[in-house]
Amino acid sequence: MVAFGFNQVCGIILLLNALPGLLINMYVFYKLVTRTGQWNSFLKLCVTKTVPNMIVCSIFLFWAVPVCIYNPKYKNINRYVNATLGQLAAFFAYTLSPLTQICMSFNRFYALYFPMQSMKQHRVPFTNIAIVVISLMASSWTIYALPGMPWLPGKCGYVFDPAIVSWRPETDDCAYAIADNMIFLIFCFSVTSNCFNFVTFVKLLMNQVVGMSSEENSRRRRKRTIMYVQSVLQDTIHVIDSLNATYVWTWRDELWYQFIFLSISFVFIYALDGFIMFAFNSEMHPAWLKNRQGKTIFVFARSNASNRSQTSVVVNSNIARVGN
Repeated sequence: MVAFGFNQVCGIILLLNALPGLLINMYVFYKLVTRTGQWNSFLKLCVTKTVPNMIVCSIFLFWAVPVCIYNPKYKNINRYVNATLGQLAAFFAYTLSPLTQICMSFNRFYALYFPMQSMKQHRVPFTNIAIVVISLMASSWTIYALPGMPWLPGKCGYVFDPAIVSWRPETDDCAYAIADNMIFLIFCFSVTSNCFNFVTFVKLLMNQVVGMSSEENSRRRRKRTIMYVQSVLQDTIHVIDSLNATYVWTWRDELWYQFIFLSISFVFIYALDGFIMFAFNSEMHPAWLKNRQGKTIFVFARSNASNRSQTSVVVNSNIARVGN
């Protein structure tokens, strides 16, 4: 019989974040990979973005939640499994996600500053190559720090500790050195991505693209603005999580406070990332949601038409009075 206490409450809270996050990211992944028509670069990057999201949500759901609920002593937890899952969540996913964000930000930058080139069919699949490269980078960093590697001087992993209901580096100095390097890399990735976001924002404020009709330019501008906002939101939430995991959690010593800014922030950000992709890509919305959106638009249109009709009647009656 498991006694119900603080750890069990934490487990339930993590469950309520990880389960919806995993489901929405799985749904986004399925809708994107099964969509008909040609894949553009941005959609390929969105598919890639769901991978670290699903990894983090799955590890929280199937590892951190049970550990919280059963609350075993840390020494009784299989260290190899714990550290390996920690590497996947805190190294592979935590690296692949911001690297994908850089690619997404660059994609928006390139599409706006070089619109004609971005519409051409290139013989070299640059996006595919970029996805392979960033996946190899994340994998290399993860494999380097896996438990049991001969070049590691000791216990250098990242583990989930039920005593603090959060992930933490192991006790050896190498674990803290690797964690510090990881934080530095994440901030470098965020700065790079936000630089592309800034110059993209500047371009969005400028005049329309030469060589396109006003209607076509407006349509493309709206589509690119939506993609840009999606990219900025995804980048922003990961910056917030990095700040939480680096600075905010240290401001108070209470366990509940650190749980919020370490564990909840970690899983919630990756769940929210999937919801953002779902919200900004209307083609993957289920039929009932599309119908509801259509009804809202229809009612709004009827309301506008009714207002215009009433205005016309008032104007005509005023003209009639003036004529009389």
